[in-house]
Amino acid sequence: MNFANDSGSDSGRHYVSMRTIVDQQILQKSPLFVGVDEGFIQSVLPVMQRETLPRGYLINSGAEFHDRFHILLNGRVKVGRHHADSGREMTLFLLGPGDGFNILSVLDQADRHDLQMRTLDKVEILWVSVERWMAWMEESAALRTATANVAATMIQHLCELASELALDSTMTRLVRLLLRHIDTPDLEFNLIHHLSQEELANMIGTVRPVIARLLSELRREGVLELDDGTLHITDVQRLLERADRDLIPQ
Repeated sequence: MNFANDSGSDSGRHYVSMRTIVDQQILQKSPLFVGVDEGFIQSVLPVMQRETLPRGYLINSGAEFHDRFHILLNGRVKVGRHHADSGREMTLFLLGPGDGFNILSVLDQADRHDLQMRTLDKVEILWVSVERWMAWMEESAALRTATANVAATMIQHLCELASELALDSTMTRLVRLLLRHIDTPDLEFNLIHHLSQEELANMIGTVRPVIARLLSELRREGVLELDDGTLHITDVQRLLERADRDLIPQ
């Protein structure tokens, strides 16, 4: 659903201008716009459509999804695979503000990709047609480079994930997940805050009972605390040591 605004009133104009400023700041921090001129961002922003989606919304459920390129303004979106028979899920990417999705359609023009993209929070997004985004890449070498770099980072992440699933213990995968998502210096989590144990399990290729057991083990070691389901790191040095210890062959 698109936002409406009362452009005929001073308050409406003020709301639109402040919203545009915030959107522009998010895009300027986005990896998709690294090195892109501020003036170019200002020129493309009014062309993009804005939508609000509820929590738990399956974004790629509509046919129009594959013709659109999306950028997340706030909230979180998980991208993964779902096995229809077993019900198991594997989360491949966890996206936050400034991240783009449906980048595969931009890169290879494929009609369909068997990925699920579901909102974990109420989110706001900007979207534009894939055709328009490609035209912008032709116009801006910096945007073209930034988009390619994001794609390369995604591929690298998938390679690392495959390696971890094949070679590392479940505890090692959990510890690495926690370390990747710690915000310094307050040691609070960013994208994985308030995620359920089932969602954490989906991110490292295991099941909820295993996550529950491993988190209890880390809590007994004094590495973290669980407060109403929310994780808090109490000793990051010990967590780092645990990661190193688990990587040493026994």
